[in-house]
Amino acid sequence: MRLNGLNCIVTGGSSGIGAATVKRFINEGAEVLIADIDIDSANSLAEELGPAVGAIKCDVRIEADIKAAADHAYNRWKKVDVLVNNAGSELNQTYDKTTLEEWDRVLDTDLKGPWLMCKHIVPGMVKAGSGSVINISSLNGLVGFPLSTAYGSAKGGLVVFTRDMAIELANTGVRINCVCPGVIETGMMDRWTDLMPDKVEAQEMLKGTMPIGRMGTADEVAGAIYFFASPDSSLCQGSVLSVDGGFTAQ
Repeated sequence: MRLNGLNCIVTGGSSGIGAATVKRFINEGAEVLIADIDIDSANSLAEELGPAVGAIKCDVRIEADIKAAADHAYNRWKKVDVLVNNAGSELNQTYDKTTLEEWDRVLDTDLKGPWLMCKHIVPGMVKAGSGSVINISSLNGLVGFPLSTAYGSAKGGLVVFTRDMAIELANTGVRINCVCPGVIETGMMDRWTDLMPDKVEAQEMLKGTMPIGRMGTADEVAGAIYFFASPDSSLCQGSVLSVDGGFTAQ
């Protein structure tokens, strides 16, 4: 168990990639705190997985929530070893029809949220001289797509944020890296295909964008996140890992 004894925070950990990551981490010996706006789902998952998992309500757009989550974690453990910035908000809309409220919601969740989590969690890691931060960006943060100006801007910003933080943290013992999932079978993808005139046709189209001919799974992405959480990634600093079935290799 490569994460035995490590204390981990996963934002947005009650579903999708976040939930798969929580399960992978506890199977590898870690303790996990789920920080999620959906506290009912977070509590349900924590109860299902046992005493190694806790939950706290946290809207990553709100600094007071993040400070409370950070205080809770450090009071519980004294030391945080891994932070996974997974909480996200998507939007499929043209640039000219995107409202200010929608833009702020996506940017605040997907970019400001990880910054605020780092602001309140990472100094403790630096003090301890060790830690790993994994930011969950997206394929949309690496290449352009229509209907993706807000989401792509946030996820692209998260990639550069990771690299900038990596330089700042390079001599501290704290690693920060980024995972960019491609088309993954999650609730987010279901919500996107629900907007299409033909859901089945939209699902087939998405599979066709992946050179491997299928969507990825949340468990597969969790494996990449686990790599960055584990000591195996000791030389990775500011790395951006595409987990996209070959899409960006084209």
